Amino acid sequence: QKMDQRICIKFCVKNKIKCADAFRMLTVAYGEATLDRSNVYRWYKMFSEGREDVNDEERAGRPSTSTTDENIDEVKKIVLANRRITVREVAEDLNISIGSCHSIFTNDLGMRRVAAKFVPKLLNFDQKQHRINVIFDKKQHTNDAAATVFPRSGPL
Repeated sequence: QKMDQRICIKFCVKNKIKCADAFRMLTVAYGEATLDRSNVYRWYKMFSEGREDVNDEERAGRPSTSTTDENIDEVKKIVLANRRITVREVAEDLNISIGSCHSIFTNDLGMRRVAAKFVPKLLNFDQKQHRINVIFDKKQHTNDAAATVFPRSGPL
């Protein structure tokens, strides 16, 4: 959402809309999620001075060492093998922090815990349709098996 707002600010600069008006429009469009006033003004100034890139610059700080591709793959393997495993258990298995492990689940794998199982946050249409088809196939198989065990002998 921050990226979208920066794009809007850049649009306002290109169309010579005043910064205060741009901030008002962002507030109407994004409500509580609007960038704070100082950030809107800072980005407005940078775009006015010729900046073209809407991506934020890298900042100095401690680099993320736990959310590597290897750890993400390992977490994925572990959770697919046992969806009832806890974040703490996965973190201990991989020797990473619980926060990093939770971040991998939510941000990288797009999963969340529902009824003590990890499930995808959002399914695309094909995934939903596949799950529906699997359920109907299982239901049909169950009905067929029941019909062979308990055949109907005619009207009662």
